[in-house]
Amino acid sequence: MTYERITSERDKDIPYLNTILEMPQISRYISVDKENFWRYVTETENVFYYKVVDEGALVGAIQLELAGEVLYMDIMVIPEFQRRGIGTAIIRDIQNGVLPLSFARIEISIDESNIASIRLFEKMGFRLTSRDDELLLYAYTRRPVWKN
Repeated sequence: MTYERITSERDKDIPYLNTILEMPQISRYISVDKENFWRYVTETENVFYYKVVDEGALVGAIQLELAGEVLYMDIMVIPEFQRRGIGTAIIRDIQNGVLPLSFARIEISIDESNIASIRLFEKMGFRLTSRDDELLLYAYTRRPVWKN
């Protein structure tokens, strides 16, 4: 799997991603203001949006925001590619530092009705830290790397 950062509002895949983001099974959990969203993720410092490509196909996307040592994360796997281990691979790659970001902790918010995502993140070592209305807040803390 490869990760291609979107750095311009003119990226060729944005119209397709907009179509995916409008799908009911996606928009139920991820809501974006298309008028401002792409400018935000391409121009805001410490905000990163990556296309996830597997065997030449666009299979998903991740939005990351770095605040100090905390990495806030949203993952979207395109519905036709779900249940193939892509979400697991993306999370594992981020946990293992595949992207050039330095962080000690990852935090995510999951709608309490999104059982598949809850199971996925718990399987990947995330722990429930709090609840805010219908949102469950999960965190993953990286183990420190000891150097001699």
